[in-house]
Amino acid sequence: MNRRKRFLLSAAIVAMAVCVPLAITGVYSAGQLRALKAQAVYANPEDGMRTLISSSYSGVNKVEIVHVGREMFDALWYVEAHIWAENRSDGKGFCGRAYDNPGSFFLHVEDGWVFVPEGKFPEIIAFGKWLFGLSG
Repeated sequence: MNRRKRFLLSAAIVAMAVCVPLAITGVYSAGQLRALKAQAVYANPEDGMRTLISSSYSGVNKVEIVHVGREMFDALWYVEAHIWAENRSDGKGFCGRAYDNPGSFFLHVEDGWVFVPEGKFPEIIAFGKWLFGLSG
């Protein structure tokens, strides 16, 4: 194979190695943003976290929001709380502490903020939203 063909083949492989994952990211992010439109929208990430807490715990005595901040992208924030409560709705304990320490991702969309479970890969959704200028 001559030099030119080798270069073109190498360039094609590099282009596919970059373009295919970016295309997948764009398609995945757009699909997840469409699905997120059906979720509750909150005025800010803290309000979202407080709502999640009220639906996930019973006998809540005290809630402290210990961290609220941007994660990698302006549209993605992470909220962490300490919760003193009698029970979690899923029946799990508090891992030997007097309080539970959950954290959740919230993504900024057109109308406010939506909760994004970690299993939905919030960083990828936020990256696709940023890279492709997607709206939520």
